Amino acid sequence: MDKKVLTLDGSWKFSFTFDNKQYQAEAPVPGNVEPVLQKLGLVDDYLPADSIYATEQFDTVDDWTYTTTFDLPELAEGWKRELVFDGIDTIAEIYLNGEKLGDCENMHMQYRFDIADKCRSAGNELTVVIRSVDLWSRAHSRDEFGMPHGGMGFYDSQTYVRKARHQWGWDNAPRLITSGIVRSVTVEDLPPKRFTDVYVYTNAVSESTISMGISYNYLTDAPSLRDLTLRVSMLDGEEILHTASHHSYFTQGLHRLSLGRDKFKLWWPSGYGEPQLYTMRLEMLEGGEVTAVYETKVGLRTLNTIHTNDMDADGNGEFVFLVNNEKVFIRGANWKPLSPMASEADVRTREGKALAELTNLNCNMVRIWGGGIYEDEAFFDYCDSHGIMVWQDFMFACEIPPTDEAFCRLVSKEAVQIIKKQRNHASMAIWCGDNENDQNLGGWGSAMSNQRPSHSVISRRILRDAVLHFDPYRDYVDSSPVYSDEYAALRGKDGRYPTEMHLYPNSLTFGDSLRNCRSKLIGETGPINFNAIAPNDAIYEREKARMERLWDSPWLGSNGAHQNDGYFTVWRNTGKDNCLRRYGRDFTFAEWKDYTLAINIICAEIFKDVLEYSRIVKWSKTGIIWWSLYDMWPMAFNYSVIDCDGNYKLPAHWIRQSQQAFLLAASRVEIGGEMSLYAANDTLTDHKVSYTVTAYGSDCQPRTIASGIVSQTKNSTSLIQRIAEPESPELWIIRWEEDGKVSYNHAFTGWTAYETMREWVKIIGRECGFLDGILELK
Repeated sequence: MDKKVLTLDGSWKFSFTFDNKQYQAEAPVPGNVEPVLQKLGLVDDYLPADSIYATEQFDTVDDWTYTTTFDLPELAEGWKRELVFDGIDTIAEIYLNGEKLGDCENMHMQYRFDIADKCRSAGNELTVVIRSVDLWSRAHSRDEFGMPHGGMGFYDSQTYVRKARHQWGWDNAPRLITSGIVRSVTVEDLPPKRFTDVYVYTNAVSESTISMGISYNYLTDAPSLRDLTLRVSMLDGEEILHTASHHSYFTQGLHRLSLGRDKFKLWWPSGYGEPQLYTMRLEMLEGGEVTAVYETKVGLRTLNTIHTNDMDADGNGEFVFLVNNEKVFIRGANWKPLSPMASEADVRTREGKALAELTNLNCNMVRIWGGGIYEDEAFFDYCDSHGIMVWQDFMFACEIPPTDEAFCRLVSKEAVQIIKKQRNHASMAIWCGDNENDQNLGGWGSAMSNQRPSHSVISRRILRDAVLHFDPYRDYVDSSPVYSDEYAALRGKDGRYPTEMHLYPNSLTFGDSLRNCRSKLIGETGPINFNAIAPNDAIYEREKARMERLWDSPWLGSNGAHQNDGYFTVWRNTGKDNCLRRYGRDFTFAEWKDYTLAINIICAEIFKDVLEYSRIVKWSKTGIIWWSLYDMWPMAFNYSVIDCDGNYKLPAHWIRQSQQAFLLAASRVEIGGEMSLYAANDTLTDHKVSYTVTAYGSDCQPRTIASGIVSQTKNSTSLIQRIAEPESPELWIIRWEEDGKVSYNHAFTGWTAYETMREWVKIIGRECGFLDGILELK
């Protein structure tokens, strides 16, 4: 018997009190309050480009009230009826027919309420009252260990609240402390006999067999368990490839399978093979009759890491992912919510456009950043079926969480719920305690000197224990990056270095810092204080006035939020320094179009260098997860390589080239060293290709400077040849062909006048087949 679901999504009555006035309207569920405020004329633009105060006046509204009515069918005997909220942002009270059902205090959690004895057949009235997190926080003060993102002040109310961290403002997000019923509301009728928790895992892969386990919990109203039989089937489409049955002696159990590799294919990340999925069907029979069925898609693979916290002074240390016992080089992107409002972010994720870019850009991993939200099933379903491994941060970022018992208990409930929701996905690669909290505890200026990373109760005990108890076949790391106490105390003076690092050096010396970075895995990287520009006229018009006003301004103080004028001046002056260094000139505001291309070439080359250098020194580097894929709102410039409307910035085109699973690349192992041609093979297949390298000088005339045939063994990198460089910078177009498929890459041997670089970009676009996609040239 399947559960029955009635959706309550749709238009709800909405009311609130603001400035001593009562307002009423209709509001969509799922939805956030700001679009309704805009329709009521209370706010013009709740996402302005240049103000962090646009919605501050609503931070203390304490009665965002949603109401709907609904009818219900008769509840079958023995069945259970639950009211389910998949997401409320954030502090809320729930009432049904005037009776309080309970409270919600975590936007990251699903809340369930038993309503079998509290509802009627017709005219049920459901009311949700969402409270001000600012006012709630005043009554729930943190302990002295806790510290919010950004230090004290405008961010301080966030510390104790389980709410998306980006809402208080970030360099990638607007300040929008929003509210709303942000995910679906349903009534579920649950049969008396059903599976509840089911955990599916692959624990071993050999040359001939795949070993997997299924842990389950079965709920039944039968007093005797004498006639229970469990049946497990593995299907490919409609074809049953394997089935087995055995007597079940208890409502909880474990079933182990040994599957032959002659019949079953493994799941592989993109580039390393096909992400094969099967349907696992679990059935319980009582007296020969099927009473419960559970089905899920599964990928048969082992996925684990070899990692230590530190590199030592002698270079010993590791952080590498293994899939089915094979090392995998990580080509990944960081993922932020696709909108500052969770309800809209979910819609955009389900649309699939942004997810498809992970495949288009040749990624095999995506990291869900801890400053956002836990993504829903559509995200993981896509990653499962497209071979995209998922690094999942728990939702903490750049902060020091409190340690008191109530907060720890709430976080534990959140973690267990999220783990159970996501653990059966083949794409789930690793759990991570947070984003950059260890750096706070490891010595950022705002932290107290006697704090150490191991003092974090949340990451070292609460979250680690949750993974150990409910997903023991998947790895966990305490933070990204992890700082050991020893490294934090001495900051590397004894030769220690984290094995995974977020690399954001000065853009003028990025290449040197990259080559001096001893970490194995780079979990975030890209140009800092100096980001690619969105070639988007509508976004330009949004920010034009501020940009023109501040174009020639000196550096102003910045709190790190994009909407802050100081943040713009940091970006603009860093860009000016870079243009003077690379092109020998700056640009006026009237030359915005040229400035856009000039800046984006520099940013694109930084991404290209970090990706290709790391691949040619594989396994000294084991992967790159660059920052980041998609802007969450309209921004003239930001770290993301695709704007919020889905338009590529120039770095996206370069990244797509550099992340081809089989790649020829021209790069330098050392700054100032020889430019050499390398083959990087991130597949489990040997490749044999013919290649040519064509050079273009300032006259933009082609000449062939190298050609040949190269054979490259699986999952390896090697030097093909050294190529003599000319005295003046050149563009090199690298072309290779295998079995009729032609692929391309490019390299600049140096920097020259902007006008020449612009012509070279046109050549790259034309020769590599994406000239029409380079919006900077339009």
